[in-house]
Amino acid sequence: MGDLSTYEEALKAWNLAGFKDGMIFSWIISEHKDICLELLQLILPDLGIVDVKNIKKEDTHKQNTVFHGARFDIYAEDEHGRMYDIEMQVSDEHNLGKRISYYQSYLTQHALEAGQDYSDRVDTYVIFICDFDFFGVGSPVYTTEVRVKESDLVLDTGEHNIILNAKAKDFSAVSQGLAAFLKYVDTNVPTSALTCKIADDIVILKTNTQKEGDYMFYELEFRSRLARETKKVSKEARKKGLAEGRKEGRKEGRKEGRKEGRKEGRKEGRKEGLTEGWAKGEKRVVCDMISRLTAKGYSKQDVISAVTELTHFTVEEATVLYDKLFVK
Repeated sequence: MGDLSTYEEALKAWNLAGFKDGMIFSWIISEHKDICLELLQLILPDLGIVDVKNIKKEDTHKQNTVFHGARFDIYAEDEHGRMYDIEMQVSDEHNLGKRISYYQSYLTQHALEAGQDYSDRVDTYVIFICDFDFFGVGSPVYTTEVRVKESDLVLDTGEHNIILNAKAKDFSAVSQGLAAFLKYVDTNVPTSALTCKIADDIVILKTNTQKEGDYMFYELEFRSRLARETKKVSKEARKKGLAEGRKEGRKEGRKEGRKEGRKEGRKEGRKEGLTEGWAKGEKRVVCDMISRLTAKGYSKQDVISAVTELTHFTVEEATVLYDKLFVK
């Protein structure tokens, strides 16, 4: 891929980027205290939050977890010191539970100061705004808690996890404001005062040349790194996978040939076996590529895109392999 096409793709990404884009989301929430406050009030109405402070967005490298660490989309505190991590998640990476645990562990480290009693620990909240139904139950909101297995007793750990589902069909269980917000995440169509303000602020943000430059720099850097690592992983995986495929193909060919017991049978058997072996080898290559790129922290969407660009696999075929590897 040449520099011009890479630049054009990055520019296209900027022009198309909306609220669900990680960088746009972080900018809008972190730079507009009123939006952050109203969003938390909609998600957690029972807390009676009246103010937010210390709102921080993650740097532009957060989107690519190659820069691994506890990097939040949005970190905020309320007037009581309660801590919030708000994440926008567009694709299902099938690791949400482990990610929530990881983010909670980081918040927990800062929820209690040295010398304080455990009862003074402030509550921590990890909130994922998902453009998919993680549990597949249809609820617009999922909350998790620690329960005693042998009874219905709940263990108060001070940790709270909320998973929002923008793909829900029935929003009757939540407020009109939260329903409008989740529908906006899903459709990008604003229908409430909050979502209209978000949409207007995005329009204004898109006129900021500094923001455009930061976004483009990240996109170009990210695409360049992904291309380099994909080629390296592809070369290593192909060498390993096709070697195994050739070996298996020869074995299958000899087996098929012996079964036929004729010279022609041995020739055809080897041919068919090698063909099958190469096909299996190619599949191993793709599986290995998917595993290696995922281990490096790239998202499902980025991994699938890289695989389809360098192999003959379609998006559907690569997705099936990805899900077989990571969907439990």
